[in-house]
Amino acid sequence: MLARKLTLCTITFAIAGTALADPEQLSRWAEEGKARAEKMRGLDFLKNVPVETMTRGEIEEAILEVVERDMPPEWRIRVDRGYKAFGLVPMDSDVIGDMISLVVSQAGGFYDPEAEHIILPDDLEEFMGQMVGEMATQAPGFMEQLMRNILTHEFTHALQDQHHDLNGMLDVTLDDDDVRMAITALVEGDATLIGTGAMMSPEGDLSGLLEQDPAAMGAMMGAGGGMMGAEAMAMPEILKETLLFPYVHGYVLVTTMVQRDGFESVDAAFADPPLSTEQILHIDKYLGDERDDPTAITLAEVNLTELGWSTVSENTLGEFQIRVLLGNSPDAILAAEGWDGDRFRVWEHEDGRLGLAWMSVWDSDADARQFADELIYHEGRRFDGEDARARRTTAGERLEIAVGGRDDMTWATVEGDTVVVTRGFPAGTVGVVEQAIRGLSTTRVKTWEDIRAVAEADSVLTPDR
Repeated sequence: MLARKLTLCTITFAIAGTALADPEQLSRWAEEGKARAEKMRGLDFLKNVPVETMTRGEIEEAILEVVERDMPPEWRIRVDRGYKAFGLVPMDSDVIGDMISLVVSQAGGFYDPEAEHIILPDDLEEFMGQMVGEMATQAPGFMEQLMRNILTHEFTHALQDQHHDLNGMLDVTLDDDDVRMAITALVEGDATLIGTGAMMSPEGDLSGLLEQDPAAMGAMMGAGGGMMGAEAMAMPEILKETLLFPYVHGYVLVTTMVQRDGFESVDAAFADPPLSTEQILHIDKYLGDERDDPTAITLAEVNLTELGWSTVSENTLGEFQIRVLLGNSPDAILAAEGWDGDRFRVWEHEDGRLGLAWMSVWDSDADARQFADELIYHEGRRFDGEDARARRTTAGERLEIAVGGRDDMTWATVEGDTVVVTRGFPAGTVGVVEQAIRGLSTTRVKTWEDIRAVAEADSVLTPDR
């Protein structure tokens, strides 16, 4: 599945290597990586995990084949239109294609839980020579050290899969980006801790790394790693940021867990994982005495076919992607912090325009208003002249803020702790959509059991997925 292929890898801040032309050398590295992962992670392999090499072109082709085979066209459309409806990517972009290209361009290795093997790109030495300079890759011990990182990281994924069923965990999150990112942070944070520890210590001694402040180490990874290469740097921020998030913030989460309660707590988390990026960004909301699970929102059905609009996408952004949407500025980060749950739906007009309705719930009435103000400020920048001016009205406890014109308007309505946003619809349509979404949508606390139950029911109804 695409969700697996795009997450279970080692990206650039953990990558370097060799041309992998010596089979005996690769076999030795693989056996050492396997033994090191078992020792460091405290789990035993239940079956053998082969290591293979492919060209980056072959890896990309393999992922594309998986997409064609396992991803229904409507799912690909759902991902594409969701990002475009928020203005996060250009309207003429190929979102799925860009995701795949970005991951392949940055990867040092993959674990494929479907085929149950590890894949290494065969151009690592050349790739790293281009990225960090050939002199760096020729430094004594450089290749050995970083191959320890890559292979131990990937063998950790194999251990996770054999003991915790990565397929089952990742398959349930196809229509909830926020849950997917939270679970992926657990998965990648675990492997990043082990891989980083292996890079620092040939014996696999984590004690020195665990003495470091996880947040400081995570910040260093994010600042020092990031995306490499001109093609990657040109990608939309949402794709780069969501690729990096599980490694950087997942490392902080898992390292904190191990510092407090050892790897037993990590294994327990696979049975009861974090359910929001909020719980990754604010760890005590997951690990604290009073766990703060997000609010699940079921949006009301709104039939707009008579107006030429048809539903094409539904998903959840979550706190982290809201940060990116609002520009990742200090004000954006503050505005996103009060998040408690959200859900959006996208309609496509027969002429190709996209409109969305987005309902979010916040920790307090003040948090809801702060978010709405920041969102409208951000949205105002896509309009010119009078259309860019925010218009505010208040009726009792209800606040309305709008920007835009007759044919394209962003309208936020705030009542208590709930915000409903419509974007991209003409002014004459927004009221109909807002009224139906606000009046008929329902909320509840999101649980892992409910998520799995819904996914299992959906897989019965759509077995070809």
